[in-house]
Amino acid sequence: MSTSSFFGIELGKRSLQNFKTALEVTGHNINNVATKGYSRQRVVMRSFDKPLESPTLNRAERAGQIGQGAEITTIERVRDQLIDSKIMKELGTDGYWKTKTDYLKQLEAIYNEPGSANLRNDLDAFFDAWQEMSVNPTERATRFLLVERANRINSSLNYTYDQMNNMRNNLNTLVESKVNRINSIASSIKDLNTEIVKQEALGQSPNDLLDRRDLLIDELSSIVNVEVKSTDPDETIVYIGGRSLIQGGTVNKLSLVRSENNEGMFDVYWERDNVQANLEGGELKALIELRDIDTVDAINDLDNFAIGFADSVNEIHRSGFGLNQETGIDFFTMSKNTSSTIGNYDLNNDGTEDSTIMFKVSGVNSVNMSDSIGSSGTLTFGSRDREGADVNIDYTSSMKVSELVEKINASNANVSAYLDDNNKLVLKARGFEDYIKPSYFIKHIEDSGDFLVGITGVLNNSGNAGAYNWQNINQIEQLAGDFRNFTITPQRHPAASISINPIIQNDVNYIAASKGIDTTGNGFADKWNGIGDGSNALAIASLKNKAIMNDSTFNEYYTGSISRIASRTETANAETDKQTIVMEYLERLRQSVSGVNLDEEVAQMAVYQHGYNASARVVSVMDQLLDVVINRMGV
Repeated sequence: MSTSSFFGIELGKRSLQNFKTALEVTGHNINNVATKGYSRQRVVMRSFDKPLESPTLNRAERAGQIGQGAEITTIERVRDQLIDSKIMKELGTDGYWKTKTDYLKQLEAIYNEPGSANLRNDLDAFFDAWQEMSVNPTERATRFLLVERANRINSSLNYTYDQMNNMRNNLNTLVESKVNRINSIASSIKDLNTEIVKQEALGQSPNDLLDRRDLLIDELSSIVNVEVKSTDPDETIVYIGGRSLIQGGTVNKLSLVRSENNEGMFDVYWERDNVQANLEGGELKALIELRDIDTVDAINDLDNFAIGFADSVNEIHRSGFGLNQETGIDFFTMSKNTSSTIGNYDLNNDGTEDSTIMFKVSGVNSVNMSDSIGSSGTLTFGSRDREGADVNIDYTSSMKVSELVEKINASNANVSAYLDDNNKLVLKARGFEDYIKPSYFIKHIEDSGDFLVGITGVLNNSGNAGAYNWQNINQIEQLAGDFRNFTITPQRHPAASISINPIIQNDVNYIAASKGIDTTGNGFADKWNGIGDGSNALAIASLKNKAIMNDSTFNEYYTGSISRIASRTETANAETDKQTIVMEYLERLRQSVSGVNLDEEVAQMAVYQHGYNASARVVSVMDQLLDVVINRMGV
């Protein structure tokens, strides 16, 4: 059996087609040198797998076996799956830390520290005005200056809160945007999965479609923690937190649900069964943490500062007298959660009061920090933790008042303790009950002994029967004092509503710079000290250096809030820098494998061009040989 006369032409034609295809692929690579996510493609050739003659008994007797040239088996993408898997994992971490860094810097900038126009400077100016008033209590100019500086404090608090709250709302909008983007990417990947399977079923190599899918998976990996598996060649599965987002041609979308316990912010759930999504990394997790932890911590600190500051000033101001001899006036006002003057509150909004919300209560008796208690017993307070058990604090008769106050403040009780300007014990709510709309409320106060009863005069009676419990109404009846000894819980964000009492704003004579005299012996001043007395103003000015805010001064507490954000920003910066180095290394590694190198492509193009020219020459020569046989033999 001999070869056909046209065998050589067929051989050359196949070679021409192969090199033409190779040149087209090279051109495609060069065209996509700047295309994001594009993977270099290459033609894979091999010897034609069917030689001219099979090893049968009737084959021609001659040495060797003539091949039929080369064939293109596939046009493959040049990818390294190990590198891709590593990048996909690191993209989530990279997206997480970059997002944290960007928005923590914005949060830090709200404080305007260091700078001249900030709350810290306004605070110093406010207390300086009180100091000046203590020297000149009758000067109207000093009183107007105090009002102006108090308004600056209020404006700073209001503005800072608005900035933080706007940032939180913007973060919530970004959470919504990212979830919508996840669902959009999932739908696009699903469509690509379907098209890829069709193309592969036809024996095609849908490389560009695969690149587009991988690019979308990379974007998805940056937004949320994903895991990709392809156990079935016809089905690519993308998981989020162990649950499938995409399975072949099926998408399980995420949904957004507003949380009643989180001021209407979005929580992320699976749409099909309403199960909350497990987010372990990526931009989305960072946005949720920034919204619900970092920004909330900053707002909580600001609110805590606002209510602690306003209430401490009010506490002293209420006991003083103005130039018009009026007393019992608050200097600052804040919106209240309830219209009840005794703190009764309708928790479940059914129209019936069912609880009592007090921010602060104080005793009617004065004590000294250095005195021994002279009685033993156990104090019981509510816990700072949502589901925490009540906190019990034992005391003995030999224990000093200061030691018991320290024990209260060092415990997990949801109250802090201190002695006010008149050496009366104050119990003030601390922490936040975010799962209940009114925050800053005291849960429980109970004393088995006499410290909170006869000694300090906070409660009327000892034991459980005399306990104050917020889950009941009319709990003011359990307290020994009257309206001057308690403060009703303000609305959720006191920093947003703090303002100067309109009475004082309209008439500076109500500013209580003077102390009074207790002529009745009931623990409350009822007579004015006189026009030249500025001792009450001095007492308010001295608040600047008192450790009222959880064993810190106002400046220390505010500085601590800034430092906490600054520390988180520093950590995020460091992690971002490390992650940038990792991602740059991995991207260089990927580009060395999958990227288009123009020098290499030009070199390959030259090889294919010479191959094409040589193949054309083979066809031309074979054509000449056939011309001799067909047209010239026998002439």
